[in-house]
Amino acid sequence: MSDDEYEPDVPDDDTLDTGPDDEDDGTDGKVALARLYAADGPADMDVFRGPLHWPSEPAADVAEDMAELRKWVEELVERFVHLDHTVIPLCWWRHNSHVEALQALKDHERVSYADSANATAAVEWHRAFMVIESRLREWTAWSGCAAGHKGPIRQRRDTNEAEWEEHVAELSARREAQALMEAAQ
Repeated sequence: MSDDEYEPDVPDDDTLDTGPDDEDDGTDGKVALARLYAADGPADMDVFRGPLHWPSEPAADVAEDMAELRKWVEELVERFVHLDHTVIPLCWWRHNSHVEALQALKDHERVSYADSANATAAVEWHRAFMVIESRLREWTAWSGCAAGHKGPIRQRRDTNEAEWEEHVAELSARREAQALMEAAQ
C-alpha cells in the first residue's frame, strides 16, 4: 500500500460485539465512522468545519485566513467578471462588512460544492451569491469606495437611556399581559 492510500483500522467482521456486560468506551462509534468512510478514505474535515466568524477569529489565525479569503475573492472576481469595483471595491479588505459577507459566501461555496453536498446545493449557493452581491453593491455605494477607498462613515448611536428603559418596560408589560391572557384561556 502506498502512502497515499488510506486503510482504516477496522475489524474485519461486520458485527459490533456489544453485550449487556460490555462497557461503552466510545470505540463502537469510532468503528462505525471508520467503516462509513472506509470506501472513500478519510473524510475531508475541511468540509465539516463550520463557518469562520471573524469577530471570534484568534489573532494567530488572521493572517492565514485573510490570505485564503483574498485568494478566493480574486478568483471569484475572475470567474464572475460582472463583479466590478461597484460590487467589490479594490479596498474590500478594509471594510469589515465586506470581509464578513465575502467570508460567508466563501464558506457557503465550500460546503455547497463538497462531495457530501446534495444535488441542489449549487443552486442554493448561487441564490446566496445573488443576495450577497446585492448587499455588497449597496454597501459599496454607501461607503463611496467605488472610485477609491474612503474612511468609514461612523454614525453616532447615542441611545436615549430614558426612552430605552421606557420601551423595555412597555415591551415586558405587553408580553407579560399576553402570557396571562394565554394562560387564562
